[in-house]
Amino acid sequence: MNLKIPRLYKLFLLIIFVVFSKYTDAQHDADSLTNILLTQNLKDNFTPKEIPFNDSILDFFHIAEPLLKKDILSADLGNIGSASISEDFFKRNDFYKRTFLFNSSFNNYILNSENVIYYNTRRPYTSIMHTTSTKVRDLQTIDFIHTQNVNPNLNFGIQYNFISSAGQYLDQSNGLNSVGITSNYKKNKYSVFAAFVTDKFKLQNSGGYIDTLGFDQTVPEHFLLNSGTILSNKELSITQKYSLGKYKNLSYKDTIIKVLEPRVSFSHNIQLSARYFLYKDQEKSENTFYIQNYYLNNFSYDSVAVQSLINRFRFGSEEVFEKQHKFGFSFMLNDNLYKIYNFKNYITLQNTAVFFENQVTGNFYTLSNKGLNINISGNYYFTGYRTNDYRIKTAVFKNLFQNKYKSAVLLKFTYSNMKADYFQNTYYSNHFIWDNNFNSIQRADATFKYTMKHQKLNFRFNSAYIKNYIYNDISASPVQVDSGIKVFSAYVEKRFNLNRIIFENKVIWQHSSDDNIISLPQLAAYQSTYFIMHYKKALLVHAGYEVYYSTKYKSYSYNPSTGQFYFENNDKKYAGNYPYITVFANLKIKHNVLLFFKLMNVSSAVVKTGILPYYVNHYPLQTLMFKFGVKWTFRN
Repeated sequence: MNLKIPRLYKLFLLIIFVVFSKYTDAQHDADSLTNILLTQNLKDNFTPKEIPFNDSILDFFHIAEPLLKKDILSADLGNIGSASISEDFFKRNDFYKRTFLFNSSFNNYILNSENVIYYNTRRPYTSIMHTTSTKVRDLQTIDFIHTQNVNPNLNFGIQYNFISSAGQYLDQSNGLNSVGITSNYKKNKYSVFAAFVTDKFKLQNSGGYIDTLGFDQTVPEHFLLNSGTILSNKELSITQKYSLGKYKNLSYKDTIIKVLEPRVSFSHNIQLSARYFLYKDQEKSENTFYIQNYYLNNFSYDSVAVQSLINRFRFGSEEVFEKQHKFGFSFMLNDNLYKIYNFKNYITLQNTAVFFENQVTGNFYTLSNKGLNINISGNYYFTGYRTNDYRIKTAVFKNLFQNKYKSAVLLKFTYSNMKADYFQNTYYSNHFIWDNNFNSIQRADATFKYTMKHQKLNFRFNSAYIKNYIYNDISASPVQVDSGIKVFSAYVEKRFNLNRIIFENKVIWQHSSDDNIISLPQLAAYQSTYFIMHYKKALLVHAGYEVYYSTKYKSYSYNPSTGQFYFENNDKKYAGNYPYITVFANLKIKHNVLLFFKLMNVSSAVVKTGILPYYVNHYPLQTLMFKFGVKWTFRN
């Protein structure tokens, strides 16, 4: 599988640098972000929500890997773009909102219609970021954004993400291409948001590396010699919104402008999607990595796919109504059609399921600057595979103090009843076949959050009680636990500023009532210290180090055929107790050029144990690696 970066792309980077470098001096007097009027996404029930956007901040710019941006600690297969699982239990995938089980191990990299960004700009805005490493790893990434308004009401945008990495060891190349094309239009009472998003992963499967006698630091031997995975997602989403309200006359430079004051709105979203997971291998008969070959002995070609048509209708309150009455509401009806495809008896028969799902959702919330704010929401599936699934949420929020100790408290309770994922019940492939009839999963969560914005302090306590928990056991097949499992965690984050020295600290404590089912590191921590330096207002530098660390815990394994992590519950296989150290320097030149230089896993050059450390069984971490990244932003 050849995933080397195309020569055309290298030429493209060179042209971009030469053509646009002449503009950098002319642009340094104004930050490109002054051209961004609004950034939104549709993550909250396809309702447009404004999100923060500031791509000129130098803090932690060197953390370019999606996996490291979201967690203190995540376990992956030792190469960017590979499958991963968070070791923070409460940051793992919310399977109640599942779309495709086989995306779950790659969610950190997937671009979709919910997280793609819609813009409104004064002038065209372009941003391009490129990272690379030493030639041996052949790592290249690119993040590209271009957006511009045709007129004050209509915007078009494109986002492109590219990852290609050969990795350090044999047969672990990963390639990812993600494209998001967006457009949004708003005039008077009507607005529309449209997006076409596609992701495609091409992955080599090593199956892990043999570590019986300790990893060979140069070329560890791997289990699978000729195996690959393709994961693909395509979505087309169109959201229309019509607001009801009155116009208000505003005076601007001797001109009267009519501005809509929306009170309520009607919205409709239609989404077409096609997702598939393809696994293939061609191995010698003596290879015993897989215990079973149900159809063919030396060759596998397994695929699953889900096609869906989703219609959603929403009626809800808007800003003027909420300010006047101090509360808001929304009601939503979902009408979903799914077609699920899976090979059965390998080509001769096929297993296809077609069904509708209907869901109703309601939300009520109060809005008060000084008093308690209450948010109550719930949804219920009344037809289809998920009939009688439901979730109820209650949250209480209050702002405290109005001085430098201004803070906020959140208390949230969630209860959900959900069926197992379709593919946890039914799955056919060359190496795995199961037909389960799992009971519904009941889960109760409680969350307490305390935030002091000016003091840079965040605290979070989570607890969960789960009955009928489903996990993949030593056979890499799903099993259900009849008894209840309790999980607790406490997380604290605090930033200290000592003149020009910054200390960033994050610590999480976790406990599972049954670590033979859910194994978690008891403690995980992140600590970064860096110095801030200025040079004649033209150059800003952050230089320092960061350390990721967790206590020892029973580690997960990964099965390429199912694309899922599983738990062997083996007392001899532990991860953690290893300091992962990075030394970095971030630079900001003028307002629109950012660079980073970093050495990753410095510990591997200092700590000589003879055995390479890992977070996932049989998948060693990459050793000392140099990485460089640069980002340009342009405006016309």
